[in-house]
Amino acid sequence: MRRFASLLWTLALAAALACPARAAVSAEIIRAFVYEETLYTYMRLENTDQPITRAEAKIGPQSFPASTRLETVRQAGSPVTWLLLVDNSTSMPDFREEVEAFAESLSSSSGENTRLILATFGDAFAVVDGDVPPDDLKGAVAAISMDERITRLHTAINQALDYFEGLPRERNELRCMVILSDAVQYDPSGGVPYEELLERVSGSGVMLHSVGLGNDQASLDSMGRLAEASGGLHQVLGEVSPGDAGTALAEFGEAFFVTGFDLAGCSAPIGETAVSVTMAAGSELVGRAETVVDLPELEGVSGEAPAPSQTLPPSSESQSGAASGGAAAPEPFEEDDLTWVFPAAASAAVLAVLAVVVLVLRRRQAAPAEDVLPAPETVRGVYMRLVVLEGALASGPEELELTEPLFIGSDPDCMIVLRAGDGEERHARVFLTGGAVYLEDLQTPGGTMVNGTRLDLPRVLRSGDSVTIGGLTFQLKF
Repeated sequence: MRRFASLLWTLALAAALACPARAAVSAEIIRAFVYEETLYTYMRLENTDQPITRAEAKIGPQSFPASTRLETVRQAGSPVTWLLLVDNSTSMPDFREEVEAFAESLSSSSGENTRLILATFGDAFAVVDGDVPPDDLKGAVAAISMDERITRLHTAINQALDYFEGLPRERNELRCMVILSDAVQYDPSGGVPYEELLERVSGSGVMLHSVGLGNDQASLDSMGRLAEASGGLHQVLGEVSPGDAGTALAEFGEAFFVTGFDLAGCSAPIGETAVSVTMAAGSELVGRAETVVDLPELEGVSGEAPAPSQTLPPSSESQSGAASGGAAAPEPFEEDDLTWVFPAAASAAVLAVLAVVVLVLRRRQAAPAEDVLPAPETVRGVYMRLVVLEGALASGPEELELTEPLFIGSDPDCMIVLRAGDGEERHARVFLTGGAVYLEDLQTPGGTMVNGTRLDLPRVLRSGDSVTIGGLTFQLKF
């Protein structure tokens, strides 16, 4: 009877893994713009456990495949420009040290491809320096005279947007403006109406962030709504330290996923145009997001249909997880496929419980490690980058493509070869099952640790998890 029950559980698990669970990716387009015939999108993605292998943009009846990798801003090395707009009114001297500490933190936390612009506002918007070296930003902020008696906050933000949007763009550059102010608006002439500014901020190509000072809650909330309308981050110093605020802001901007779509052959009319971006894992649709883009006149429009959707190219430390170079392109996916994502995910959750039961039963019966789960998939590969954090390898490539089980051990035939004494000949394996990447310790005396926890059963490996075997600690990023 026990063997019969175990067989039933195993068959249920095999059926579940034969139909991979399709979990919906939460996607939001934060910024989208067209530059030199390419539509660039910056997206906030969540639930990205499974690799996204394709993305395409749909404008009217036409579809345009991704022409660049789906990567974070930091991974892609995309240029980021920060305009710091510092309130230099008479209410600000008490906050000078906090403003300086924030500027120092932001400049030290930002990536290599960062440009810093320093500007002030009080009675008028003024650019102090259009290209401040990161090491000089704190000193440049310290030199600002905070003696203006009028604070035209809304007018200054509007003027700063005019200035920023008039600068030549560098390909897929992410543009961010940071307001450092106690948010008190004093403009005897009236200035730009708040609702008008709110509307402009929400549709601008510049992302607005705010760093509030002081305790005028109503004013701080008003400034915060401008940042939120722009998809930006609102922080109040006091609730968060200046150093943490600068670091959080740099990480916030560089965590967006960016990709481009070649609009050759686009026949959509000039002006504001609805765009839908869909993402897929293989032939399965896993996410969708919409926005409106100001479409310029495109040169060389031939009216020809764009090339069919293609698999995204591989990327170091990228979420894209590209398909095997020799594999055939996946079948086209349809947006209606999302209608069954949530029921399928619920069913998968139930089947996952059954899977755990099966694994526990088999472990108790001391079944061979290779029999715990069905044979790994080899249909679609996942591109990985190996990063050694501690110790060293005997040998092994920095870039890997997981299409069949990848063994880790001291045996020279392993893909990742350990130094003598660090582990067994075949110590662990990485493999694909059910659309997920798994890591399994092959019942070794020394064991395998993931994020400080010893593996007892095969477990899903996520990009960036810390894996320790003997004196070696490494990450697989995919």
